[in-house]
Amino acid sequence: MAFSFGTTLAPPESPVELRQTSYLTWSDSAVTIDTWLVEIYPLRMDGTTTGDSLVEAYVAPVTSSNNFARIDLKDFVFPFAQTELWYANINFGHRASITTAGVKASDLAQGYQLQVYSVTNGVKSALQGSYNYIPLNLATKQPWDDGSFDNIFEYYPIDDTVKGWLTDRNVTAAPVTERDYIRYDMAIEDEGIADILQMGAYDYEFETGKNTNQANWDKVVVVIYNDGIQQGILNDTPTIGTLNFDAYTVPIGPSNLASIPSSDSRWVFYYDIESNPWDYIEIYCVKQGSPALQKGQAIRVYQDCRPIKHKPAQLMFQGSKGTEFLRFDGRVKDTFDTSNRQTFSLEATFTDEFGEIVAGQQFLPNTVLGLSQGIRGFVLSEDFFTNEERELFKLAMVSRQMAIRYDGKWYPVRLKTSNYVHEQASARLLPINCEFEIAKPLLC
Repeated sequence: MAFSFGTTLAPPESPVELRQTSYLTWSDSAVTIDTWLVEIYPLRMDGTTTGDSLVEAYVAPVTSSNNFARIDLKDFVFPFAQTELWYANINFGHRASITTAGVKASDLAQGYQLQVYSVTNGVKSALQGSYNYIPLNLATKQPWDDGSFDNIFEYYPIDDTVKGWLTDRNVTAAPVTERDYIRYDMAIEDEGIADILQMGAYDYEFETGKNTNQANWDKVVVVIYNDGIQQGILNDTPTIGTLNFDAYTVPIGPSNLASIPSSDSRWVFYYDIESNPWDYIEIYCVKQGSPALQKGQAIRVYQDCRPIKHKPAQLMFQGSKGTEFLRFDGRVKDTFDTSNRQTFSLEATFTDEFGEIVAGQQFLPNTVLGLSQGIRGFVLSEDFFTNEERELFKLAMVSRQMAIRYDGKWYPVRLKTSNYVHEQASARLLPINCEFEIAKPLLC
């Protein structure tokens, strides 16, 4: 039997979560070999590879009768996952910054091609077979969900019947005359983004009659509603890359939208949401044409009008698929820990030859504080999370990337709270309290 890849446990050759078991097996009973050689290259959407090999590894056959071999793909490419870009994109405004209210590429998806060769008596064979692996760098599947691969086809924006967006929020069924939607609740000062794939240049049939190149949108439509009537419309037609695999970040926060001036050409009908009433903002992607085709469900951002007398905080974190947000309306505790500061004594002469204190030096200290580093943090609380928001908070507990927006500024943080007992919301209050440290030192 000639060389072939196994299909039982293998992931599709389309985007999958990186942090899950993705076994790839192959065999060839028609040849006698010493070992297998695996080379991995960066993959482009047109199916070609670029650059030098990222990995070269020998894989010994498990059984000699058919030269069967097995690897976990994530172990081979995990060192190359550019997880630091999640934080870098905060600095450059691609995650949720008010300064860049347009759609941006996020660099959070990557493509790889695995090429398999046999080696006999030290001689490398011709290419035996190749397999594409396209992980979402930060997406995570918990190991108890099942023992092997699980697809995320629901998150490919091929039409308006799938979720499309890379979020763990649920889809809400709308009346027959309206679109189903994914609900967010945000106040006018809140910023936010949602992640979505774009694979128009990649040709791969992941299910019968369904191809990745159908996940092809080229315009984001933003519609502002008040009392069920459209008040403002904005069309964003970003530059879509066709070379490398990528997920795009779409700004969805009211503050992001409010930052776009009336002179911006993307406005079809301008509407100032800072000074005029609005109920919700609807955001959806389309493929332009006649007719235009919606890709994925719509997002609806409902206005959060709960009165608070203090500054709220937003928590942004990497969920199991894409970026998630939670708003904490409880009073924020802004903490400063300077317990590591060290004091040094000075031996200085402050008197003249007559023993008198020299003028102007009587207030110079005899001890000084040396340069040191402290810790700044936040304690957030919320009493009114919905069941869905509580489910999202469970994802925040295990997230490796997170940031807090407080008083108009984003801070990279890590979660100090290490224990959370999950309860579903009920008629009584179920407060959530959590403590964070800013992931940069407090300079003292």
